[in-house]
Amino acid sequence: MGLYVRTVGLARAKTKVGMANLVYNMQRLAWLSRVAAALFAAAQ
Repeated sequence: MGLYVRTVGLARAKTKVGMANLVYNMQRLAWLSRVAAALFAAAQ
């Protein structure tokens, strides 16, 4: 992923990494949903 965290404090660093992980997972879910919808439409 290549995330470079530049913050002051461990709590802020953990929050930043957690938010980056959340965004990645949401983008992956959206991509998987589009692929599944395309495959479903192609099968019909």
